[in-house]
Amino acid sequence: MSSVRFADLDLSAPMLSALEAIGYLQPTPVQATAIPLIGAGRDLMVQSQTGTGKTAAFGIPLIERLGAQPARGIQALVLAPTRELAKQVSDELNRLAAHHGVQSVAIYGGASMDKQIAEIKFAHIVAGTPGRVLDHLRRGTLRFNGLRMVVLDEADEMLSLGFARELEQVMSFVPAERQTLLFSATIPEDIKSYAQRYMRQPEFVSLIEQNVGADDVEHHYYMVSGVGRSKDLVQVIEFEEPGNAIIFTNTRADSEVVAQFLKRQGYEAEYLNGDLPQRDREAIMARTKDKSLRFLVATDIAARGIDISQLSHVINFTLPESPEVYIHRTGRTGRAGHKGTAISLIGPREIGVYYYLKRIYKVALQERSVPTQAEIDLRKAERRTDAIVEEIFALHHGRPPHSAELRAQAVRLLERDDAIEVMEALLALFHQRAQRTIAGTASGGPLAAVPRPDVVPPGSRADTLATVAERVAIVQSEFRGLPPDRDPGPRRVPPRDERPVAPPVRAEVAASASTVPDAGRSSAPRPDAPPARPARSDAPDGDASPRRLPPLPAGQARLWVNVGERDDFDGPQLAVALADLAGLDADDVLDVDLRLRHSYVVVLGEYARDVVDALDGERLDGKKLRVELAKDEA
Repeated sequence: MSSVRFADLDLSAPMLSALEAIGYLQPTPVQATAIPLIGAGRDLMVQSQTGTGKTAAFGIPLIERLGAQPARGIQALVLAPTRELAKQVSDELNRLAAHHGVQSVAIYGGASMDKQIAEIKFAHIVAGTPGRVLDHLRRGTLRFNGLRMVVLDEADEMLSLGFARELEQVMSFVPAERQTLLFSATIPEDIKSYAQRYMRQPEFVSLIEQNVGADDVEHHYYMVSGVGRSKDLVQVIEFEEPGNAIIFTNTRADSEVVAQFLKRQGYEAEYLNGDLPQRDREAIMARTKDKSLRFLVATDIAARGIDISQLSHVINFTLPESPEVYIHRTGRTGRAGHKGTAISLIGPREIGVYYYLKRIYKVALQERSVPTQAEIDLRKAERRTDAIVEEIFALHHGRPPHSAELRAQAVRLLERDDAIEVMEALLALFHQRAQRTIAGTASGGPLAAVPRPDVVPPGSRADTLATVAERVAIVQSEFRGLPPDRDPGPRRVPPRDERPVAPPVRAEVAASASTVPDAGRSSAPRPDAPPARPARSDAPDGDASPRRLPPLPAGQARLWVNVGERDDFDGPQLAVALADLAGLDADDVLDVDLRLRHSYVVVLGEYARDVVDALDGERLDGKKLRVELAKDEA
């Protein structure tokens, strides 16, 4: 197929001009195969890898069949599962029809209905989502009296249970005499049989051989415990260091949790799911496409239609339940001759899907272990070394020309006993030169003309030091206490109406709280406070005398956490914060017993040890967490 040209496909001069302007020089295999068949009026099912040019494969013959001066009214319908894909298809069709009189309009939810109604009046092609197309059909603002062609893009998703009802209702408005086209990366047998309802003697064309995954994609997976998965994800990211990536989750809630967790770790990340308003979705998509957003965390449906050039990685935060979805996800990278990497985090519950994927689609995933911190540090050091070597070669505009004398000197240096010291000295000189270059650049230009005083005004340095000392004293007073005339008062605790309503504090905690002084406050008890119980001498935080904790149901475990009411948390807040930090759903934290200086957190017993490992040593609002399995006594 590589020798086929667009001119060989019997296309019109306006279409060839449009293709040349876009930069399409040669048809892809799917385009070279599908364009003649569609042009002949055949119903067609086309299976081809993601990123192989399926939109142009149906768009070119569709526009050609409508002609240079098409009749008024909607004559072609393209149905897509997401707003982004519908808009992307419409934009591509308008580019292809630049020299035709054909207009395409995208209609989808979340956008102005009035604007879409106005655009439909002048359009010949509608690219839309089933729900919004159905809304227009019921209102009478969209009619299919002259419809000649129907295209289902991402057909496997369009024919799934999630869209089946809406699709059937839309198809009831479509004339029986029409041409129907299905395009998808995966077309399972059940989808083929279901599609027969909408097609007439369709021809099936597959451009996929034994391996349905993109040929330029490496597939790796990391075995994880299933708990603390967000923390494992960060370790994998630090080790792999992807330039940019889409991170796929199976649920909307997971997409938000993962994106927020990555943000707290200092990464540029945003989530994309069906709950986002259209304006926010478009803003995030724009940042993703212009490479200003490193990580996009998305659900499968929301990611349909995302076309990012040179995406380096696709990461499966959780393995999808369907192997077909895995193929769609990983097809987002390794496009147009570029290499890509697909990484999956696989927990115990996902092993079945993994083996099914290997057996059905022959995708070979290479197993890797979640890297340790030492391995991450070593990998970073290797990258720094590679960067230095590249920079050295760049000074010579590439590798220096071969010199027998230089090569002999280099060999003699490496054979010396002090070769390492010599290399250290050379590197030190190299870095000094680089720093001088940066400093010279920074001090030049407009900054060189800025006047600099030769003398510091008298007293200014002393005043500055005094100010710093005053601030240090104020900060220290919060922890060590100062005389009453210097006491800055207690740190501000947000009023209750600014925080979520907490469950009632247990009576024994309330009693002890009234007698324990806050840092920086007077230690005298309030006049109306009940008598304080003596603190346990062996209690790490001075709580009341020991008492037995209530027994837990079978299968649950209780953890001790060094965060309590004094840290400005209530029960629901702490549950959400700990779950978010450990990469769990909030529902996975079964109960929180909030005490003054610590808390007891109940989780499933089988995950208790993993939760401890995920949380212990992490920081929550600046405080280092200590987490351990709780003892029987409180």
